[in-house]
Amino acid sequence: MVKQFQDDALAEKYCPILIQADGIEPVPSHIYYRMAEDENRILIACHIAWPYERDERSQGLAAAWNKLFYTGGLKLQTKIFGPEDIEAIEIVLDKTSRKIIRIRYESASHRSQEKTGEEIANIEKPYFEVTTWNHMFELKSPEQANGKRIYQLKPEYFTDDLWDYYKIIKKRQTLFSQNRAHFEWEQKPGSRN
Repeated sequence: MVKQFQDDALAEKYCPILIQADGIEPVPSHIYYRMAEDENRILIACHIAWPYERDERSQGLAAAWNKLFYTGGLKLQTKIFGPEDIEAIEIVLDKTSRKIIRIRYESASHRSQEKTGEEIANIEKPYFEVTTWNHMFELKSPEQANGKRIYQLKPEYFTDDLWDYYKIIKKRQTLFSQNRAHFEWEQKPGSRN
C-alpha cells in the first residue's frame, strides 16, 4: 500500500524536461504532480498539460476525421476526456538512494513504455521529446535536445480540485466519457479522484 504526500522540492528535482520539435504545438502550459511512497520506493506522477490537442496534418482521412470530429468541429476529445490535453509520466525512485529505478510513459505507438535497469542507470533528470501532435513521448538524452525547443516547467501539486477540473477519473466510463492518463496509485481510496 502506498501513502500519498506532497514534496515540491523532490518533484522539481525529478520533473522531466520536455523537448518539442518544430511542428509540435502548442507549448506545454503546466506540469502537475502527485507523489506516493511505500517501504522501498517513491512514486512521482508528472501530468503535462497542453491548452489543446490538434492534428495539423493537412491530408488524409485520419487528419480530416480529427479536424471535423475529434479535435476540431465537434470537439469530441474535450467531451470524452475533459478540458485541455493531459499526458502522464511516472518516475519511480529507490527510497534510500533516490536513484531513478523505473520510468513509465506512453509512446507514439500508444503503447505503455517501461524503462528500468541499464536503460536508465545514468539518468538524473529525464528528458522527453514530444513526438506527435497528440503529445506522446520518447525518452531522450540531454544531447538529443540540441537545437530543439526545451521546456523546463516548475511542477505544481495536482490538488483534488485540479484533478476534478481536468476530469481525470470519471464516475462511469462510456464511449463518450473516458478516464485520462493516470496511475492507479494516484486514486484516493473511497473517492472518485
